[in-house]
Amino acid sequence: MSKPSQLALALALVACGSAGQSAAVDGPSSNNGSDAAGRDASGSDAALVGDPANDGPYTYTTTDNVTIPAGATRSAVATTFVPTTSPSPRPLVFVSPGFQLGRAQYTSYAQHLATWGMTVVVADYTDTGFFPDHQQLADDVGIEITWALAQASLGIDSTKIATAGHSLGGKISMLVAVDDARVKAVVGWDPVDGGSAPTVTPLMTSMTAKVAVIGETTDGSGGVGGMACAPTADNYKTFYAAAPSPALEMNVPTADHMDWVDDPSCLVCSLCTAGSAPASLARTATQRLNVAWLREQLDGDSAMAPWLSTPPEVGQGTATVVEK
Repeated sequence: MSKPSQLALALALVACGSAGQSAAVDGPSSNNGSDAAGRDASGSDAALVGDPANDGPYTYTTTDNVTIPAGATRSAVATTFVPTTSPSPRPLVFVSPGFQLGRAQYTSYAQHLATWGMTVVVADYTDTGFFPDHQQLADDVGIEITWALAQASLGIDSTKIATAGHSLGGKISMLVAVDDARVKAVVGWDPVDGGSAPTVTPLMTSMTAKVAVIGETTDGSGGVGGMACAPTADNYKTFYAAAPSPALEMNVPTADHMDWVDDPSCLVCSLCTAGSAPASLARTATQRLNVAWLREQLDGDSAMAPWLSTPPEVGQGTATVVEK
């Protein structure tokens, strides 16, 4: 979004405050996800099978309100999701939220990734104002990844790091990958390359991380006061076009920009609801893409390829996939 657009949104959100911020749940909790995934006879983690949209076989612990240093004077508040029954070291997925949205809005994605054996950190931004410095936010994430690697309890494989995020978080995730060669893969959930500098897409030609994006086009124009939530000139397609090969783009044509959050009833969410598809369609397709893309790129899991090239949404005519 441009700064005038952000200002318009700021005025609309005055009553919203910290929409979607995580509730205080100090200490660990656990969950058992075991819908459809399994392991082969050898017990190899690389051979997990089943639809990656379903939960994987691993339990995990959740720790909320974790303070992460992000420089000499800044810190971020995060939630960690750590598999307890999967082999370690494990991949790390660092998740960044959308503009004026808190980390709690992406809990379902973090939980789902954790059941597939990935450690996930979801962090609020160090600057939650209306005009944050996007380069600074990306730099902060790089520092936070370094912190995560130093935590033995997170059990992270330093060679298997990914970033993911929604809207602004998608942009920040791409920018982190441009700047930090430790990041091997990125997934953008309806990412938007707008707001403050820098524009990321011109910088992506030299990135080594493998990019997958999923998004919609219904919120490409219009909106409150003419402010589009995912302007066509800055939408997910521009990230795919700029990404080196291999890359993947998935379009959910009847979704809207806020179909990617856990609680679409939040005030800011009501500004971006042009789509007609059930929110569950975008969420299911995204959970499948997250696992399949990250396991293929980080673990070399070739069994994930069919779920990327011909997911069920495509067969039903409700989505399209382009790869290069």
